Amino acid sequence: MGDERELLMIPGPTMVSPRVLRVMAKPVVSHVSGEFVEAFREALELTRRLFLSEGRVFILSGSGTLGMEAAIANVVEPGDRVLCVENGFFGEKFKDLVRAHGGEVDRLTFEWGEPVDVGLVRERLEEKPYKALTVEHVDTSTGIANPIDKVGEAARDFDALYIVDTVCGIGAMPVKVDEWGIDVCLTGSQKAIGAPPGLTLLTFSDDAWRVVEGRETPVTDYYADLRRWLPVMENPQRYFATPSVPLLLALREALRIVIEEGLEERWKRHEVIAEAVRRGVQSLGLTLFPREGYRANSLTVPEAPEGVAEQEVRRLMREKYRVIVAGGLGRLAGRTFRIGHMGTVTANDVVATLAALEMSLMELGYPVEAGTAVGEAEKQLTRL
Repeated sequence: MGDERELLMIPGPTMVSPRVLRVMAKPVVSHVSGEFVEAFREALELTRRLFLSEGRVFILSGSGTLGMEAAIANVVEPGDRVLCVENGFFGEKFKDLVRAHGGEVDRLTFEWGEPVDVGLVRERLEEKPYKALTVEHVDTSTGIANPIDKVGEAARDFDALYIVDTVCGIGAMPVKVDEWGIDVCLTGSQKAIGAPPGLTLLTFSDDAWRVVEGRETPVTDYYADLRRWLPVMENPQRYFATPSVPLLLALREALRIVIEEGLEERWKRHEVIAEAVRRGVQSLGLTLFPREGYRANSLTVPEAPEGVAEQEVRRLMREKYRVIVAGGLGRLAGRTFRIGHMGTVTANDVVATLAALEMSLMELGYPVEAGTAVGEAEKQLTRL
């Protein structure tokens, strides 16, 4: 049709508010202008409020993977032992990063779709000393939401720094960095925060920063060396490398929207929308991949019904109904598809997505009674 009216319902990047788009449409300003410096300062303060942390906050130009690398590069020195807790595609990245920076990896792995067992984490921490412990909050490959608050309780009894990747969690689900004892927390701009991709946000506790300052060896990544960035974060008038000016202005606006809505209200909205999508999908007879009770409120991961190719479901949704959802990732490719519902997502978006799913399944010969999924979702959406 060429009208560019597509509904992006993937687990990131997500749709952004027209307010954010208008900010990005403005002429580029100087990175040393008063306008930008003040915007940078405000974005840093809003990031602290998002993380619920009084720690040191960093905003860098780069993806969430840069945030993961910065976390590891600044904490881990050659020979340091790190416990990497894994139950999905993205959690497994940490082991590679630790090894890339000379660390020694011990892996504690769980089946994809199964949550982290806090008791087993504690047992492993008791076996030997670790420099750090890494955990994925929400792994977008499976839709699992790990109990990072409970892991934090266990980690307090040990000296290991607690590192959490919440790229697909923060802004959609509770993340209380200081209260939960998270030493290093990182995210990206492009998911539940509702900004375009291209920025990573981190916070370091006092304990974590003492480790950085007490390093015996230099950080092996020049750009990700946070000691080079700290003066800029303390005073954005200073210079280390040119930031992405339009993206940072967009992030500031997206964070304003988050804070205006209120964190508790935002978490509740995501909870209601997630339940609407889950019930709608299940009413069609589809199975959800992650274990019940540990499903993220930022995305839903259904398994394709027997005899129906998930690639064809997604193709029809995209080409005929202009709704875009994502395919399975890693070992789940071809078996699952992923529906993102975070950030600026509305009840209308959910209804349109489930209607497109229903019609696509019907066209592929799967038995569906028209309106089933939409009707189930509507029962939840009235709670908004």
